[in-house]
Amino acid sequence: MILLGVSGGGAGAALATPAWLSRGWTAAVAAVAAAMTGVFADEARTALVAHRQQRYAAAALGRELAARTQRVRDAVDPISLGVHPAALRRDARQGAGRVPVFVERDRFDDVVRRIRQGGFVLIVGDSTAGKSRLAYEAMRVAVPDFVLLQARPSDDLQALSSNVSAARRCVVWFDEFDQFLRAGGITLEMVKAMLVDPERHVVLLASMRSKEYDRYSARQRDVTDAATWRAGREVLLHAGEPVELDRLWSPQEVGRAREADRDPRLKAAAQASGRFGIAEVLAAGPELLNDWMHAWQTGEHPRGAALVAAAVDCRRMGLHRPVGTSLLVPLHEVYLSARGGAVLRPEPLEDALAWATAPVQGASSLLLPDQRGYLAFDYLIDLPGLSAIPESSWEVLLAAVAPEDAFDVGWAAVDLMRPSVALEAFDAARRHGVPDADYAHAIALGNAGQPLPAVHLLRQLHRQRDALLGPDHPDTLAARHDIARYLAEAAQLSEAVALLDRLACDRQRVLGPRHTATLVTRSSKARFLREGGDAPQALRLFRELLPDMTAVLGPDHVDVLLARQELGRTLGHTGRTSDALAYITEVLEDQERILGAAHPHTLSTRFELALLVARSGDLREAIRQLQAVLGDQERILGLHSRTLSTRHQLGRLLAQIGEPERALEALSEVLRDQERFHGPTHPRTLATRYDQFLVAHRTQGPQATAAMLAALQDDCRRALGSTHPLTRTVTTAAAAT
Repeated sequence: MILLGVSGGGAGAALATPAWLSRGWTAAVAAVAAAMTGVFADEARTALVAHRQQRYAAAALGRELAARTQRVRDAVDPISLGVHPAALRRDARQGAGRVPVFVERDRFDDVVRRIRQGGFVLIVGDSTAGKSRLAYEAMRVAVPDFVLLQARPSDDLQALSSNVSAARRCVVWFDEFDQFLRAGGITLEMVKAMLVDPERHVVLLASMRSKEYDRYSARQRDVTDAATWRAGREVLLHAGEPVELDRLWSPQEVGRAREADRDPRLKAAAQASGRFGIAEVLAAGPELLNDWMHAWQTGEHPRGAALVAAAVDCRRMGLHRPVGTSLLVPLHEVYLSARGGAVLRPEPLEDALAWATAPVQGASSLLLPDQRGYLAFDYLIDLPGLSAIPESSWEVLLAAVAPEDAFDVGWAAVDLMRPSVALEAFDAARRHGVPDADYAHAIALGNAGQPLPAVHLLRQLHRQRDALLGPDHPDTLAARHDIARYLAEAAQLSEAVALLDRLACDRQRVLGPRHTATLVTRSSKARFLREGGDAPQALRLFRELLPDMTAVLGPDHVDVLLARQELGRTLGHTGRTSDALAYITEVLEDQERILGAAHPHTLSTRFELALLVARSGDLREAIRQLQAVLGDQERILGLHSRTLSTRHQLGRLLAQIGEPERALEALSEVLRDQERFHGPTHPRTLATRYDQFLVAHRTQGPQATAAMLAALQDDCRRALGSTHPLTRTVTTAAAAT
């Protein structure tokens, strides 16, 4: 296969000066003409230089791709493609391979069939589930004579697309495909260009961790349709239904592993298959985790453990490239100090790095060294129940990263519900011209409790999209959806519902009634109707929506689970508390089975269940449930919007059971944290101040709390406007005292 670069043309001919210009015009006109000619010449020269640079870059990439290209049958080193090396048993015979004998997975024939058909083949699963190994072995069986090209996130992906478009029989290998979906990454147009022409046989073979794949579903429901995220989602949807690979192997797969006589490691791993997946045992994942946890003990490797914790949280905070010591060293001090610092007798830095990068029995290491720094082993970053990321870690990271990385950090902050962090990150990216950062910044502004300023910015961006892309472009429609969302956040619910009514019709016309964006519009309308007081109408809409959403996405999809949660909440708002309790309990059971007990959505459903218990009249049981979920939220989420909401509700319930002193203490404590987390004028902060006033008014009297109420009224008017429901409530209370 010949990888073609972008071809270029020769220089243009010089323009002749017309005779009439030299004869009849004044010197002044000639001077102006000369100046303009100079301007246009400069522009032409700049364009020519840029074109040449693009051409040279494409040619350079073509040469590099050619150097990295080989036949599939000649790709004998799966580790270089991202397959995790296996641990070498201490009793292993000399020369034992770093990659064990392949055990055929249940989805093997399906993957072979898809590769032979060509197109986009995506394999999704947990870290160390065996995704890359399955792809590698299936590729070698399906298309051994094809050319294999290993793509890298640092490649010029537009040039890569152009080069692949010239190939006739080619496999393009994408390991950790989420790394290709970030700002400036691969687009649907690039994917289509690589796969166009039925006479060619090109396979885009990609693997991706389940947690990253799910982000492109969950974000649409909870956050936004921002263009960068939507572009990534479009690429994933083009792959169709992914091949999902479970971490735990099926009984048939375990049986085949036990029959692998040539490699005792497989038999040993099969013995642990009840608790761990065979692939994760082979990659020494559980052993590495145990080493990390044990290293925190005094006199062991606490500095090494802190370095690993810092690197793990860098990836959780959206920085998925290797981290240099200039960032890793100051960041690890946050974790070391939290565990005791000098009391742990930490080892020297050089020893800590040596320990953290040492492979376990020849397999992976906790930190993977690279020319650019160190990368945390991906097995560690998806572990359930990891502690919340410290606030100071976000601060250290944001002060150190480049604007392009700040954009990714911002989206990680959005996913982890750190609105102030997201706002700062997107602002840094926006000021440096990172694509789509202006839109993301507007979204972060709304999430940080400033919905009306967000609406103002989004309307400007909508007008730009309308002019550049047209009114029916998905990005233009998405901007209308986000405008409606933040209008609702600003309590302008009737305007938001009217906007969504028109948007639902347009999305159905342009995208179709079963498109996920159309379904999300219907869900948003139902929620806003409920929040505006029309719970019966909202309930009807949710019941109409759920069958359609389930048919499109499947019953276990996170969006379906969230829509069911909303239906349960809506049942409670209609006064059918017992029905709502039964329904939410079913949702919780399914979420625990599908998402896990530690998932934020599962914790949120437990919170809703406790509120329904309170509504049923059992206040003390509701307090017990809220205290239980609060413990898990604080362990998993840390200082978080949902944790603060739980603490707020606990304060309110304590007042309702006749313990105003405890209630006032709880509300005062959560208020301090809300002012730090959300800001002093966020609607949730102001709502807590109102509840604090009500309890203080009861215990201290109207004279002692008059100044508190007056200050709250002024802040509500300034931050929310005089028509906001909270402002009206506070104003009514002030008039009554």
